[in-house]
Amino acid sequence: MNNQQKLKYLGYGVLFLLVLNLVLFAMKIITQLLFWIVIIIGAWFVYYGLPKLKKKLK
Repeated sequence: MNNQQKLKYLGYGVLFLLVLNLVLFAMKIITQLLFWIVIIIGAWFVYYGLPKLKKKLK
């Protein structure tokens, strides 16, 4: 498995977690605070974390 595939799977994993977060919030299993914390962490990772990983793996 090459580095591009690893990044792709990592991106799909983050997307899955965000969708799961949305579903759990819609079902009122998690609180609004936890929902927003997960959204902010996910956005931070996609905006800052993935570009750094991409540079590091090239």
